Parts: sequence; C-alpha cells; structure tokens
Amino acid sequence: MEDTKSNMGSFLMVNRAEVLDANCSACGSRLAASSGGDKTLVATVGETAAQNFFFCSACGDNIMGRVQSEDAKAHYGWDWAVPLSN
Repeated sequence: MEDTKSNMGSFLMVNRAEVLDANCSACGSRLAASSGGDKTLVATVGETAAQNFFFCSACGDNIMGRVQSEDAKAHYGWDWAVPLSN
C-alpha cells in the first residue's frame, strides 16, 4: 500500500459545508462566537424539503438530554460551526 500522506498535504474533511447567518434557534445567541468554533446541534425537520434548525452547544446539550425517543434522536446531529473572517 502506497503512503499517500508523504505525497499530499494535510487536509480536513467535513460532513457539512454550509455558510449560515444565523443564531441559535432556541436562545438566539450567536453560534460559535469564539474563533475556534463550537459544537452545534442541527435538527433536520421534514423528509422531502428538509429544513435545518441550529442550536448552540448549551441549548443542544439541553435538548439532547430531554429527547427520549430513538426515532426523534435520528433527526438531530452534532456538527461544528466556525465563524468566517471578514
């Protein structure tokens, strides 16, 4: 097996690439206010025309602590939000 690491630079692969201009859907605070970013809970609602709702880490932890059904948990997923510099 060829060592491709020596031939390529380091890279980061992410599950979602999306630019948002949004605040937490629960408390209204700014998502990922620090330059390093923060975990963000994403709730996907709807099957064909899915709409995403984003929650700060504090609200996301609170929501996930209250979700009881495994079917309901399937609509939530953690992601990482990083602020873009201007």
